[in-house]
Amino acid sequence: MTDYGELAQKLSNQRSRAQSAQEAETEQGMGHAEVYERVKLHILNEIEKANAEMRKRKLDTIERVLVPSCRGKLCLTYGSRLLCTVEFQEAKGQIAAVISGPPNALEISRKEFPLIEGCDPEQIAVEIVSGLLMGEFS
Repeated sequence: MTDYGELAQKLSNQRSRAQSAQEAETEQGMGHAEVYERVKLHILNEIEKANAEMRKRKLDTIERVLVPSCRGKLCLTYGSRLLCTVEFQEAKGQIAAVISGPPNALEISRKEFPLIEGCDPEQIAVEIVSGLLMGEFS
């Protein structure tokens, strides 16, 4: 039989350790997870700007694919040809963007963005959106 009191205590201890780690990150500056969330917001803003221009020229637009229960991953499509996954790799302290496409949905291009002090979330977002439109990262 499970002792839920003991289990609850373990969970409480884990939460305390996680909060302590988060507080330490906050003291050191912006944490990697926060940088990723900012990049994600900038990507969504850049998509709006890009799609406005694409619609004017009657071209395909970038769409967000909602992936349920997949935290730390943003999936985008450009038309029906290209898929771009933007994934937060916490263990490596980076964001990896991968473009896949025809003919076999294989990886076409990949770029990794290290989340180092002073990195610019807006610039990362611009590189990801423009790379998707071009079909490759430079």
